[in-house]
Amino acid sequence: MSSQSAVQQILDQIDTRKITRFYWIITVLAAIGGFLFGYDTEVIGIASVFVPYHFTGFVYGYEIASASLGAALGAVIAYFYTDKYGRKSLLIADAAIYTGAAILSALTVNGLMLLVLRTVIGMAIGADSAVATAYITEYAPKDKRGSLAIMQQWMITIGILGSYMVGIAVLFIAPSAAYVLGWRVILGLAAIPAVIGLAFRFLMPESPRWLLLSGKVDKLKADLRKFQLIADDSLIQRAIKEVRAEASAKLDSATKRALLVVGLWIVFQQITGINVPFYYGPTILLRFHLFNSPSNPVFNEIDAVLAASILAAINVAATYIAFKYIDRVGRRKLGLSAYAGMLLFDLLGGVLLLRGVLVGALIAFAGFIIFFAYGVGGTGWLIQAEYFRTTIRGRMAAIIALIDWLANFAIIEVFPVMLSTIGLTGSMFVFTALDAVALGLMYILLPETKGLPLEKVVEMFGQTPTSRLRKAREGVVS
Repeated sequence: MSSQSAVQQILDQIDTRKITRFYWIITVLAAIGGFLFGYDTEVIGIASVFVPYHFTGFVYGYEIASASLGAALGAVIAYFYTDKYGRKSLLIADAAIYTGAAILSALTVNGLMLLVLRTVIGMAIGADSAVATAYITEYAPKDKRGSLAIMQQWMITIGILGSYMVGIAVLFIAPSAAYVLGWRVILGLAAIPAVIGLAFRFLMPESPRWLLLSGKVDKLKADLRKFQLIADDSLIQRAIKEVRAEASAKLDSATKRALLVVGLWIVFQQITGINVPFYYGPTILLRFHLFNSPSNPVFNEIDAVLAASILAAINVAATYIAFKYIDRVGRRKLGLSAYAGMLLFDLLGGVLLLRGVLVGALIAFAGFIIFFAYGVGGTGWLIQAEYFRTTIRGRMAAIIALIDWLANFAIIEVFPVMLSTIGLTGSMFVFTALDAVALGLMYILLPETKGLPLEKVVEMFGQTPTSRLRKAREGVVS
């Protein structure tokens, strides 16, 4: 039996395995970082109102955006780590950093300490965002890979909503303690899911595809058994020899094409404005007097968070559509329809605001989030993981995560300038134009990858010219 057939026997078992409860458990554990991602990037906006350090100007901006910059640094760390030392160990390290930094954030004694810890939390977020989906795709059966990988994005949305719910509860229960203890509790509670992740991630198996590459025979045998997959020593040894013989770290044409597509996707995922509703939406929504607005600043903040919770709940619910249909409908159809919907609602919002219909902002935000959540948010993290060879998947995922966090930081910094110069109406039309550019580019470049083994996806990028990528699947036999 050939070495190639040995590799294929193992990969075929991975790709055709039926999903069991074990798969869902380890996927949720891998995606706990997604929950912390959502929680920690949003919760500072609630706590900062009551932090006693009185940051202003650039320093205040850094307090809000420090996690994003830290995440960019974390993605760089993941680049040098994950392909060499594995996915599991980095996920464990991330959970440990989350835990320690969350606890210390609650105990911070001055402004500098808080800013440093927010940056450290960001590093964990960035590294986790680089490796979690890559890890999930490497054990997921090919027909369920999208649904399992979307759990990362779903947990991000749940984390965002969770930060609002925690903020509301803490401030409502003890409003008089908000400036002394409340903000510390809000920041420190992130340690609870982090500790759970830290404890149980030790029990997760390593990625079987990465173990094949690393040549760790005993570990591969043990972890394959956890997935109820069977391979004897001879089969594994032949498979490892074949994988090592074909291993390459070069940026070939397939990698360059894949990096182009997913890099553009990630940039437009951010610069089309998804952070605007979550960072700036509460102030706008409060104009509609959806809630009472008492003079007490604590209850004013509760009102603002309640307003944002509406959008966060829509985000969670709409992401379920992606979870349900990403493997049925496919990445391309969901993604293109999502960008079209985002364009429609940004345009509608701009027109309504131009006519003085202020509720147009609420309509635009809600509609935009629905389409983003089901077709753009999770799809970006999924294709980040499934477009590249195992030998470089971790590094490429880290590069994409770095691009994502830099674009995230850029839009957070630029939008206030847009708001003060062209206003919300003009901003809506700018985002409409960006949606149109994204839709056009993705129509040309985005291939369909649903149901294909990871190795076939890489082959597809290797044999298809960039100009024909949207039809690349037609030339690949699954």
